[in-house]
Amino acid sequence: MRSPCSCLPLLLNSLSARCAGTDQDTESAMLNHLLIQTSAKSRCSFASCVLLATVARVLIFFSLFSVAASVWAQPPVVLEAAPDFSLKSSTGHNLRLSEFRGDVVIVNFWSTNCGQCDEQLGQLNLINTANQSNRVSILSVNVDRDNRAATRMIAAQNFSFPVLFDADKAVVRLYDPSRLPMTVVVDPHGTIRYIHAGFKRDDEALYSLELAKLLAE
Repeated sequence: MRSPCSCLPLLLNSLSARCAGTDQDTESAMLNHLLIQTSAKSRCSFASCVLLATVARVLIFFSLFSVAASVWAQPPVVLEAAPDFSLKSSTGHNLRLSEFRGDVVIVNFWSTNCGQCDEQLGQLNLINTANQSNRVSILSVNVDRDNRAATRMIAAQNFSFPVLFDADKAVVRLYDPSRLPMTVVVDPHGTIRYIHAGFKRDDEALYSLELAKLLAE
């Protein structure tokens, strides 16, 4: 008879071959089925394989956790380069942050489920109108998974700036907005200079002061 540990290679090999890309419920069902098969093949006790399956689950969990940690970037930091991105916009074209190098850029993250986001978008519209003659650009990033509500809102409010759609959260993973709305102010060299989480009624005045300071540099 093989030792209890002899079924571990069989179990892990079977698990990696059959459970790749499955969700947690499917993986669990497969693993339970494989326990019976592996126990029979290795001729070790079912209880031993259950114990080893628990170990396998722990190993898989930490493996997935490390992958997730590598996918989610660290939140942006003031005075560091703004992570570049490209998204489809309400203009019908893809827009890339780095294409606006030379402008002061306001990157604003929002959702139609966020009541304060609506108020801040109105403020940004005023800021954009007041800075038509300056090198100021606003990239408004909607993070809804379904952009139909955002599209209706854009049409109703007639924004003077483009709205970008981040349905798959690619840019959210880069900027990790802790609270919506979130605004990142990027200088003409592509460096993050200010980060604002949430909404305050004096944001328009504050952002205008920050823009004036950056434009004067």
